[in-house]
Amino acid sequence: EQAEKEAVDFFEKLLSNNGDKSVDHFHKILGKIMWEKCGMSRNKHGLKSAISEIIHLRKEFYRNVKIPGSNSGYNEELAKAGRVADFLELAELFARDAL
Repeated sequence: EQAEKEAVDFFEKLLSNNGDKSVDHFHKILGKIMWEKCGMSRNKHGLKSAISEIIHLRKEFYRNVKIPGSNSGYNEELAKAGRVADFLELAELFARDAL
């Protein structure tokens, strides 16, 4: 029951956001950060920069993402937003681990 309530609250928060950027916008930026700074050719400076950028991007995501539709049925954009939220946390973890 607790987990279900937390999930519903999380998705309600995302849906009620009055942002102006799509989920794909954030996904693409995160992909670029990971490709350029956390890939096979990485260094300490790049990883520290990536961690900082990911933290900033995650804050911006929660502040400025726009998700059309509702949670009354299946909403592909809402599902994608949940995955991107997870990717933002995982990306920071990967960068910290690589550092």
